[in-house]
Amino acid sequence: MTPMLFCILAVITIISILSLYVFLCLFVYADASVNSDKPIRWLLITLLTPNMFGFLIYILVGRNKDRKSVRRFKLPAVVSAFVAVISTTVFLGSVLFSNDIPVINNVSIGMVNNNIGSQWTVEYKSSGETLERTISLTDNELKNFSVEASCDDGELYLLMIQGKNAKVIDLKNYSKEELQLDGFDAGKVKLSLYNESAKNAKIKIDW
Repeated sequence: MTPMLFCILAVITIISILSLYVFLCLFVYADASVNSDKPIRWLLITLLTPNMFGFLIYILVGRNKDRKSVRRFKLPAVVSAFVAVISTTVFLGSVLFSNDIPVINNVSIGMVNNNIGSQWTVEYKSSGETLERTISLTDNELKNFSVEASCDDGELYLLMIQGKNAKVIDLKNYSKEELQLDGFDAGKVKLSLYNESAKNAKIKIDW
């Protein structure tokens, strides 16, 4: 998949979702003007409630029992919903199942980034950005600091900085092993993952 095609899919998906959101708000206001005595309130609820839950709340509890059919903005909302579902499905499918996701500067696609306790794990389909984290190490954690990583394409590096001390590690197909951090002391250490057109990467750092 080319970067241009990927960007086109992303733009179509974003525009279709925004269009759906706009037409749902317009439909709710038009419908509530006929089937409710508080159209402004329901418009605001639909507009401000995330994930379109406001629209569902209005449909379920906001309309009068003796409601009348309102067609205004109904067809555009249905069409935009259809387009949004199709475009979102295609876009997510390209991210989840394609092995040829383009690399875009300062963007990570399919990223899973977990910072839990004394472990930092990162996985992504493609990445053109630098990920940073500052950690605090004890003497024992310095001795147990280990890295395991793999990367299909591109280049991937770990940069560790503490004061004037710096260590650079090439992480492409890096087997798990404890690092010798000569010159580093207990205290704060800045970790930076530099991705140069990296794809299908998995990084696990323990200390």
